Amino acid sequence: MKLASIIGLWALVGAAAIGCSARPQSGGFATDPGDDDGGSSEDAATTGSGSSGSAGSSGDTNASGGGVASGSSGSRGSSSGGAASDAGGGLQTTTQGDAAGGGNAETDYSQTKTITMDSFPVPANSEVFYCQNFANPWGKQVDIKTYDLTMDTGSHHLFAFYQSNATNGAVAQCPAGGLTYGAFTFLSQSPKAVETFPDTVGATLPATTGFNLMVHYLNSGSSPLTAHVSLTMYVAKTGAVTNHAGVIFENNATMTVPATGKPVVSTDSNTLGQEVYILESSSHMHKFGQSFTATATPPGGAAQTLYTTTQWDEPKPTVYSTPIHLPAGTTLTWSCTDINTTSQTLTFGEYAQTNVMCISVSIFYPVTDITNPVLGTPIGGL
Repeated sequence: MKLASIIGLWALVGAAAIGCSARPQSGGFATDPGDDDGGSSEDAATTGSGSSGSAGSSGDTNASGGGVASGSSGSRGSSSGGAASDAGGGLQTTTQGDAAGGGNAETDYSQTKTITMDSFPVPANSEVFYCQNFANPWGKQVDIKTYDLTMDTGSHHLFAFYQSNATNGAVAQCPAGGLTYGAFTFLSQSPKAVETFPDTVGATLPATTGFNLMVHYLNSGSSPLTAHVSLTMYVAKTGAVTNHAGVIFENNATMTVPATGKPVVSTDSNTLGQEVYILESSSHMHKFGQSFTATATPPGGAAQTLYTTTQWDEPKPTVYSTPIHLPAGTTLTWSCTDINTTSQTLTFGEYAQTNVMCISVSIFYPVTDITNPVLGTPIGGL
């Protein structure tokens, strides 16, 4: 089993409520792709790559050792990958993105900020969950165009939760462990992920809101690890963002898998209360997961596949060159097939090696509440 596993997801927020018919014009959303497992049958965006660049200049550091760095340059090199499509502005998948190269016309590179967690130990043969709060690095409301994440060996996932009135704090074990949850603007299951929103699309961070970075590290080896986590963010120029993205997070928190040693399918569904345009879809399972499928069935219509994979560890998101339009009332259904090879029933929980999970995640626009851009089930954890 790999040591590193993370979700390449992105949840984003907007600066204001927008009309449901709003559509971005062009551009792409970038993230580390993970292993290619075939994806869904829908059109996927092209993949680009970039060369390594230099880190931004240092900024203020909080007293606990983690800190915020700022500068006109970012943490990675420029991408050779272009827009996924000029029709609807689909997401783009890259390993390094165009963040530091100054290639995004909507980005104000002078406002680049990096938040860095204090390092923490990951003992051998263990799973740990650490959290750290950060004040709003800009001290004002901004529209984030690009997230650029770097983690290292042993990483399983990261959430960037919204934290109201956050102040800079020290790293500590998360009080709710791996089931820590809240409104969030970014999520990754890959140790390195770059996410850039299409033209006119961004994630709004309110002026009085900071971040709670929550990470899950899994060390299945016999030697201890030291974890390092940093998240660089690039913001949009004033007025560039008119469409605001969010995440549809669907979690089957009641699932159990009996110890039959045979495939067991767990299925759940939810109905969308608003019209959405889907930019990307992905999944999350634990090590007993064999396959995942998510479908969307509009009122009076036929089901279409949003995402399918056999990869539980670092599943590759499927990005759509043209956003998928789903009307209000669409039923989202997601299913996982697990094989329980233990002698006890497996239950939903945060531990990748001893629990099960079945989660569907899609990036969408428009959101109606910039402080809570999440649709779906109110129970978190990965």
